[in-house]
Amino acid sequence: MSASRTLFHLIRADVLERTRRRSFLVIVAATLFLGYLVVNGTIGLHLGRYRGVMNAPWIGLMMALCGTTFVSLFGFYAVKNAVARDRQTGVGQVLAGTPIGKLPYLAAKALSNFLVLAVVIALLALAAILLLLIRREAGTVDVRALLPPFFFLALPAMFFTAALAVFFESMPGLRGGLGNIAFFFLWILLLILPLATRSLWTDVTGVRLAMDRLQTDIRALAPDYDGHFTLGIENGAPHDKIPLRWRGMDWTAQDIGWRLLPLGWAVALIAFAALVFDRFDVKAPHREKSARRPGRRTGSGNGLLKPPELALRLLAVVLDRTRFGRMLLAELRLMLQALPWWWHGVAVTLWVFTLIEDPAFSRAALLPCLSLWPMFLWSAMGTKEIRERTWPVLFSCPRPVARQLPALWTAGALVAYAMVSGLMVRLLIAGDLGVVLAIGAGALFVPTLALALGVWSGGSTAFEIVYFLAWYLGPLQHMPALDFMATGDASILAGTPVIVLLLTTLLGLAAVFGRLRFLRL
Repeated sequence: MSASRTLFHLIRADVLERTRRRSFLVIVAATLFLGYLVVNGTIGLHLGRYRGVMNAPWIGLMMALCGTTFVSLFGFYAVKNAVARDRQTGVGQVLAGTPIGKLPYLAAKALSNFLVLAVVIALLALAAILLLLIRREAGTVDVRALLPPFFFLALPAMFFTAALAVFFESMPGLRGGLGNIAFFFLWILLLILPLATRSLWTDVTGVRLAMDRLQTDIRALAPDYDGHFTLGIENGAPHDKIPLRWRGMDWTAQDIGWRLLPLGWAVALIAFAALVFDRFDVKAPHREKSARRPGRRTGSGNGLLKPPELALRLLAVVLDRTRFGRMLLAELRLMLQALPWWWHGVAVTLWVFTLIEDPAFSRAALLPCLSLWPMFLWSAMGTKEIRERTWPVLFSCPRPVARQLPALWTAGALVAYAMVSGLMVRLLIAGDLGVVLAIGAGALFVPTLALALGVWSGGSTAFEIVYFLAWYLGPLQHMPALDFMATGDASILAGTPVIVLLLTTLLGLAAVFGRLRFLRL
């Protein structure tokens, strides 16, 4: 079989496997929900005091821009698992013994990523056609005027996103949860940088190009237009805006050339990724060296106890008298002993600062850091058995759900309470019992969310994405509805802790049912 035919079947199998998974249904549902938000006016393109008349060119541009911005965010997380899946299932080791080189393999993965994202954009285009039929204000149902923004704006952005996902999976430091966090800030930078610098060289999403052309046309129709625009949610009802009829964008050869630039950036990313890709090298010499490093304990050998190990030894005196205590101690050891010394150093430093700093400052500034620092500990909850392939042994023991799952959840909750215990003590001394209870509710919510998403998804990515986005908008940005750690009084006044407790209960039940479902399969 020729190399091109092999790559074709590799891409075909990868696309078919992805589109048959439950995660693809989640992507489809999220895309349809995005289209619904555009239909009911929640999300749209607003031009200061003006808005576009709902005709084919305007709806096409608006939906394409929503796709190139929002779909590029959750689409990256949806496709950033192609190489990791081959690595985990052992398929990568098989491919490593074939003549397929690193560059063709990564190019095939990037193409399969792009095809999956292209399906999502196609669904968004269908939603745009339905929106045109539902909310058309002027003109005819001209599909030819509606589709060009999807071809020239959304699809190049999706190809760049697909290549970026392969690049992140090829880089050793960006494969896991750290890469998921790094991409979120990179996504924000890719949106802001072209608008701030007014440069098309970094305009991979196409927002800068589209807005330059659109604003020129709007100024011709409304000379008092101030140049302000919003893509997303804006205060104020759409009917308060002054409607303007936009006839669409004339795509010149220069415009198309600028939209080919993201394809060039994508090819460069794939080529660079091929230079650093390990091609599923199972030897991993760097791991062997780190395991032999002096002072690092690799088993039952002699060596000095690190602070977390000493704490676990002391905790073992209390827990080792019951079966549940021994199980809980084992889960804590699995969580903490694999961490480097500097992780514990940062955690202890943050905890000490909550004891000596003003409680108001600690609650607003340090509590978000305390709630994010153990994220990768929690993300492994409910997934380590699948990833390490120990579930046949672990789940063959008597009552695996009644014994192991509560111990795992308690271990995660103990880590959460240990991080915030210093601040809770200071707040108790100050007499802020309500705030202490609200923070305690958030400390229960986080490990429960991690366990539920880990059990149902079988991986850590779902929790890392959901939790980080909720943390960014809630504890960090102090949005009351998402401030599950009660970093501000507004969340308590809004009743968020009560909702958090209700969600914690539902997520706990979901984790139990998910584990029972897994055992019945």
